Amino acid sequence: MLTVNFIGCGRLGRTIAKLFHINHIAEIKGVINSTLESSLDAVAFIGHGTAVKTLSELPTVDVTFITTSDDRIEEICQQLVSLNLLKPSSIVVHCSGALSSDILLAAKTAKCSIASVHPIRSFANPKEIVNTFQGTFCSLEGDEETKLIMARLFEAIGGIMLVIHKENKKRYHAATVIANNYLVTLHYHAVQNFIQSGIEEPAANNLVSTLMSDAFNNLKTLPHSKTLTGPIQRGDIKTIKGHIESFEDDTVSKNIYSSLGRGTLPLTAHSPNILDQFINIFNDSIHKESFVIK
Repeated sequence: MLTVNFIGCGRLGRTIAKLFHINHIAEIKGVINSTLESSLDAVAFIGHGTAVKTLSELPTVDVTFITTSDDRIEEICQQLVSLNLLKPSSIVVHCSGALSSDILLAAKTAKCSIASVHPIRSFANPKEIVNTFQGTFCSLEGDEETKLIMARLFEAIGGIMLVIHKENKKRYHAATVIANNYLVTLHYHAVQNFIQSGIEEPAANNLVSTLMSDAFNNLKTLPHSKTLTGPIQRGDIKTIKGHIESFEDDTVSKNIYSSLGRGTLPLTAHSPNILDQFINIFNDSIHKESFVIK
């Protein structure tokens, strides 16, 4: 069984570590966070491992996971090398969606191999994800032999591996942000506009969640163009103009509405004349200057 350390064992790190532990995939050894209290909390969640205060206290292992924030991954890797904490022929892995395995190149000087594995899930609730990880897509890139080892590890906890080229990581990760983070943003702004229209917040939350759920359910069986409903799909130009006018000085909502409206046009089958009218309306309503969210 492989031995594993986790550095920066936050929501993602502790979830993966616990899945390794409860499925008997790997032995969790050292765990280190920014504070000992946080490290102890992570170990308690995982159910195994030893919390340490400093990198130099980490035991020698087969695989080192660096699951810190993106900005710290390279620095941590370099520290591991400079402190001679990496066993030759061991593996160093990060779980960033945006960064490639190249950020770990310092580990190569210690005769280690490197890889990047990014589980494509929201880890807001680790307890829930531990129970629902089965079927999670995980992007993978790095050294060839290391990719095989990581694939076996993550497939054993229910992951479905997607091999990706490292030069595509930023565009790939941007897609995950649009799909997950911006969905939360859209939910928030839709709720705020319902509230501005006089609907109380609890009802507004339910309304937005229901509308989004309807769209998701339809997308399970229908293509995007068949799922799309509403004034853009129908070609109701006057309705769209009325919507934009209703935002008045709410620049943020106006920009969101118009930018997404423009992005919705490829899903329609309108004539060039109708498309041009929509494009002009949306372009004219988008504020090109910077704006401040108050």
